[in-house]
Amino acid sequence: MDQEYLSGAYLVIQKGPLLGKRVELWKECTTIGRSRDCDIFLEDIAVHRKQASLLRSSAGYVLRDDHGSGDSFVNGSPVREQVLKSGDQLLFGGTQLIFYASEGTRPFQLPSSRGRELHNRKVPDPQPSVVARLYPINAHSGVIQAIEVLPEMTVGRSRECDIFLEDLAVSRLHATIRELPNGTYEMSDNHSATGTFVNGRSMTRCLLRDGDQLQIGASRFVFRLSHS
Repeated sequence: MDQEYLSGAYLVIQKGPLLGKRVELWKECTTIGRSRDCDIFLEDIAVHRKQASLLRSSAGYVLRDDHGSGDSFVNGSPVREQVLKSGDQLLFGGTQLIFYASEGTRPFQLPSSRGRELHNRKVPDPQPSVVARLYPINAHSGVIQAIEVLPEMTVGRSRECDIFLEDLAVSRLHATIRELPNGTYEMSDNHSATGTFVNGRSMTRCLLRDGDQLQIGASRFVFRLSHS
């Protein structure tokens, strides 16, 4: 039972084939690597089959380099073993992740216009910031895992896409989700062969609303907005 204790810590992939994916940390030892036997499987040829482990200790989570070649990085520096703190940037091959010790330690992403207003010492719009997430729905197992939506994300069968769907019914660059200047999100179909569907209707471009159900090929998602 102790092994299934939920710590609240998690990783968010910031760069690589799984960009935007959130990975919860709940085990005493979480393995990372290119092997499918690893708890966190990174489909990145620059990553070793058994790259590293995240160990839960009384001091917090510890990153341990398991390959011994000095290519597990924390904040740009190679490490053998290091206690992590919230906001630390981890790098394995071409995959970059950010570690968060708990939900409350994560800074919410603000629209770029608000950032420019702060930089120019203008008073920003007092409205709360919004975080958008996609919840992939696996029809067979019912498993739902959130993917945070970045300012612009591509979806398709190409491994270059931010959200990679291994499905022959999906075009290589099937669709794009982007944040608009007013903080809303728009989805556009990139002339795909089989179409992009929102709430069961084929669309070429539409604004997304909280609770919308998206379908691309056999993959279904729920779009959710949450306020800080």
